Amino acid sequence: MHRTSLLAPALVLSCITAAQTPALDELNERFSPTVKFHADKHRRLVLDIHDQGERIRQDLMDPMDLDPQAITFSAEEDGLVLKCREDRAQCISKEIFKLDVVRLTSRVTIPKPAADPDGQATIGLLRGWLEAAQAEAERTVNGTPPGPLRKNSR
Repeated sequence: MHRTSLLAPALVLSCITAAQTPALDELNERFSPTVKFHADKHRRLVLDIHDQGERIRQDLMDPMDLDPQAITFSAEEDGLVLKCREDRAQCISKEIFKLDVVRLTSRVTIPKPAADPDGQATIGLLRGWLEAAQAEAERTVNGTPPGPLRKNSR
């Protein structure tokens, strides 16, 4: 009985994470080896930025704090820009390892994938993942289960 009660939250979390994995896998393929995307145990988006095989920065953000429509391509920075919603300023935690510093910011720029010169296809993928993650979080907050709670639902 006790084992079952411990497994239920883990199964729900794994189902939510599994639903988001294909989009993150595709993003990882596009950005490899420069940027690695994953969701942590709190369902936050984690971006590990690498340079010459070494992790130089890690960005951590709650998908609910990001604005999917504000994801843009910056020609000046030659990368993709992710921004916080206006009502959730400085929602991104950016750790820069060589400076041994953590900064809170309202925007972050990540290098664009080499195979996507204007970043438009990748922006679509990022928006899709972010919108799906936000919808899943809204369902969880509102108490709507991600699927039937019983095996034999009618």
